[in-house]
Amino acid sequence: MTTRRAFAMMTGLLFLGASVASAQAPAGEMMGKHTMDGEVTKVDSKKGWVDVKTSEGSMKLHFPPAALANVKKGDSVSVELGLKDNGPAPKKESKTTK
Repeated sequence: MTTRRAFAMMTGLLFLGASVASAQAPAGEMMGKHTMDGEVTKVDSKKGWVDVKTSEGSMKLHFPPAALANVKKGDSVSVELGLKDNGPAPKKESKTTK
């Protein structure tokens, strides 16, 4: 399980900038931290993408490409997740046509 440990160490915390109506924490604080075990179903180590199937569902995650150099399809991995609410997303300027 060396790959599993290496992947878990490289993973660190995945920071997702999203608003969550329930279970909000003060701005800047991590909430909902947890670890999920799963199996790698697809790896693109050149672009840094990995698909992981867990008991809760599937995830597509991005890492620096070097972090996935030794990760292969079928590997058992642990992913550590945390959520940080960064507040409302900036509004995009709308283009108006006349």
